[in-house]
Amino acid sequence: MFSQELSPEQAAALDAWLPWAPVTLLQQRLQSGELTSRLLASYFLGRIRRYAQLNAVGELNPDVWEVAGQLDDERRAGTLRGPLHGIPILLKDNISTGDRMHTTAGAKVLEHFQAGADAFIAQKLRAAGALILGKTNLSEWANFMTSTSANGFSVLGGQVRNPYGKFDVSGSSSGSAVAVSAGLVPLAVGTETCGSLIAPGAANSLAVLKPTLGLVSRRGIIPITAVTDTAGPMALSVADLALLLQAMAGPDPEDLATLQPQAEWPVDWSSFLDADALRGLRLGFVSPRKPRPAKQDLIERCTLVLRACGAQVVHLATRRAAPWKQVIQVFCYGMQHDLAAYFQSVPGPAPVSSLAEIITFNNADLPNRAPFGQDLLERSQALSLTSAEHAALAEKIRAVTGAELRRLRREGQVDLLVSLDNSLAGYYAIAGYPALTVPAGYRKAGKPFGLTLVGEPYEDSRLIAAAYAFEQAARARVAPVLPGGA
Repeated sequence: MFSQELSPEQAAALDAWLPWAPVTLLQQRLQSGELTSRLLASYFLGRIRRYAQLNAVGELNPDVWEVAGQLDDERRAGTLRGPLHGIPILLKDNISTGDRMHTTAGAKVLEHFQAGADAFIAQKLRAAGALILGKTNLSEWANFMTSTSANGFSVLGGQVRNPYGKFDVSGSSSGSAVAVSAGLVPLAVGTETCGSLIAPGAANSLAVLKPTLGLVSRRGIIPITAVTDTAGPMALSVADLALLLQAMAGPDPEDLATLQPQAEWPVDWSSFLDADALRGLRLGFVSPRKPRPAKQDLIERCTLVLRACGAQVVHLATRRAAPWKQVIQVFCYGMQHDLAAYFQSVPGPAPVSSLAEIITFNNADLPNRAPFGQDLLERSQALSLTSAEHAALAEKIRAVTGAELRRLRREGQVDLLVSLDNSLAGYYAIAGYPALTVPAGYRKAGKPFGLTLVGEPYEDSRLIAAAYAFEQAARARVAPVLPGGA
């Protein structure tokens, strides 16, 4: 794969500062010549192999050495594509690439599938100079295959493990989250349908944005449903998150959701980083009316930081449950129809063309292809909805969830909503609203938790500002202690 192995002494010297270094520092040292993209590739590929027991990474890019060399040559020639030039990154394995890597969604049936073209965001990342190291493990079919499997399990990649201990990795973007949290890569991209960015971000002590639906293109990503699917950036800090979002966000002529007239494309997402952004804001902390003592303690810890930053905090509670029955129907419809449309759209020859064929393939060897079953796939295939009925359901669930979030803001007369972890995912994700989680601390047993801010559509920049202010005040993130050190 590459021709330069680091000596144990070289790797140990880099371990002292590199695994969790901010992207701006990496870029400075690349520019000074202290680092090269090839050296970074060698180092992080070595860490991926060293901590293979985390099962975070499913496949490495066989062309990474050549690409890294090209990026180094461009830098020496005075050409920089942007702040991610030469910075290693991993993509969740439901994001198509047109190189020699596979796009599997963790499924046995797609083990040898090469999509034949980059997803739109993969194109943008390459154009920005990001060095794609490989693909991350995930909950198979983005966690919509079976109701009995564990978060972070796929038949191809096995079980993703939380670097902080024997804790749930949460959500389907677990491999991407663990890879960044464990210092296997500086940045990663995940996807969310309902909680799959925010949940693993919070569970692994990361800064993660679930963007407004339409801020980031979905073209070339294996779907659950176009109604709520989106990709999003995963990083160690809000500053790094902003740099990654800069390379991902933007209009795609083939994804109509990105062409909404109210969308604004800032020149620089990093310009919203403001350590004083919480001062004078009124925030609504959404939690159960009578939270358990352990949860109440976490709420109070976050509230103290928010108030120290100059924010007012009022406490709110939801009144209307998310319409889960209709939500599941919308997801099932997407797995039946949007998945088939994906296979029809890729230039590479796909081993299957429909959900029915996937189910048949798995049934031929369930112990090795679907050891936890495939009840959600079967439920999706059995669903009988017309396109008009589906459109009406999609409109209903968006309206109900969006109305509840707007009611909370109106009732509390607040600027933004905040919550713990992904407790509001059933609302913001279904409504298409943005959410950003940032490390807030650790429970008594050591499991990370996050403070999650929720805005209305296209308030992503406002979330970045507020999350940065909280992050700078809390300084909550502590790197995990990995076996063997570093």
